[in-house]
Amino acid sequence: MNPSQRARRMVGYLPPLLQSGGRIHRLFDVLAQELGVMEGGLTRLLRSRWYTLAEGFRADDSLAAKAASELGRLGALYGLQPGPDEADTYFRQRLAALVEVHRTGLSTAPALLRLVSLVYRAEQPPDLTWDGDTAVGHFIVPEPPDAAGVPGRRNLTVELHDNPPTPAMARFQGMPADQRLLTLNQGLDPALPEVSLTAPPDADLRIPILHHHESGLDVLFLGSVPRGKTLTLRHQRVPLIDGNPAPEPVLLAHPARFDDSPQPLRFDTDAARFSVFDQDQGLPELALGENHWSHGTLSKKDLENYLPGGRNPALEPARRKALELALEPRQSPPADILFRWTEVTPATFALRIPVDYVPPQAEGLPGLVRELTAALNHGRASGVRARIEFMLKLPGEAFAVQDGPANVALTTTFAEPSSVEDSRLSDALTSFGPALEFQEQLPEPQDRLSWSGIFDTTRFDSSRFDK
Repeated sequence: MNPSQRARRMVGYLPPLLQSGGRIHRLFDVLAQELGVMEGGLTRLLRSRWYTLAEGFRADDSLAAKAASELGRLGALYGLQPGPDEADTYFRQRLAALVEVHRTGLSTAPALLRLVSLVYRAEQPPDLTWDGDTAVGHFIVPEPPDAAGVPGRRNLTVELHDNPPTPAMARFQGMPADQRLLTLNQGLDPALPEVSLTAPPDADLRIPILHHHESGLDVLFLGSVPRGKTLTLRHQRVPLIDGNPAPEPVLLAHPARFDDSPQPLRFDTDAARFSVFDQDQGLPELALGENHWSHGTLSKKDLENYLPGGRNPALEPARRKALELALEPRQSPPADILFRWTEVTPATFALRIPVDYVPPQAEGLPGLVRELTAALNHGRASGVRARIEFMLKLPGEAFAVQDGPANVALTTTFAEPSSVEDSRLSDALTSFGPALEFQEQLPEPQDRLSWSGIFDTTRFDSSRFDK
């Protein structure tokens, strides 16, 4: 309604006697003009406060000009600032998406991935799928223009993982025998450790034993660790000495035997029964919280208590070899010990991003990490830690080798086409000389622990010796 129409309407509300007055008409014309000015100002105010109608900016404007625009001031109310080379079209989408995230709720996987997609300036809204407990976000992001000036587009995948696994370790150097060692499992679940024992440069570790105080279990290696070498014990896997498989077995045993008396008994006591004795290369489990360990070596007498003669034919060769290595009295030199395990980190989530893509507006990978960290800190719940991990997904690859008396042919096939014209890359070496064939086999031990002897009618795990 223009001022003339508004003035005529106001005059029409008057009695007929007053409608003919000239001064009355001039008065209502002035009022209509002022009301028109007020209506225009109110319209401009409302338009400036609505993100789709507010005055925007150009992508090449300075950051100061962008922040001073109506759309920039509106975004500042929500803590948003236009970025370099960001057009007002995407800034309006980013503003609407942020308000929607706040309305639907933060600290959820969809909300966090939505905030991440805004940092990448991805097309909205992104696609979200689940791979088990991992939230996977699929984005379409811009790429720098090609030689012809045409901007590109790329599919990007990021992952959000709750309570991610974290490597942990505890190192002890030059620890004497029977010294109590402390490891701390700060995760949510028990963990299976990997233990490395390094012999000193002047002595061998003969029949090393590792004791876990919380479970009361002993780990025995029926071999010798040469001076300066490292023995690596892995749960239910072949032990390694400096990376090479060791043929000697690893036993997991409970050193005490129990009877009706309240005191625990040793192997060689009367009326004793077995508690734990396994030959599956197992290791004790790291309980939550503190775990205490100690190490040493076995003397011949202690080894005979663990492995009496004639009881287990399968272990008899290893037993005889171990008795030749064991010393009486025992000699337990100091050793370097390293515990490695993986913790399930509490109150933490990890964002895994592809390291081979950095959006054009970010100032390199460090700048992208800073922006993502700020977005995650904005959306995370109080007390929850956010961390960023890099990943690089490679296409599937098939590798085939064919050799003959005078040539070696290598063929590589990629699941995705490479940048060259053909996705199959091959190379051949001719006049290579005599054919060479290398074959390496590391079979896992298949022997199972068996025990012979005279027992009563109860099961093996609770049987008593009969003299």
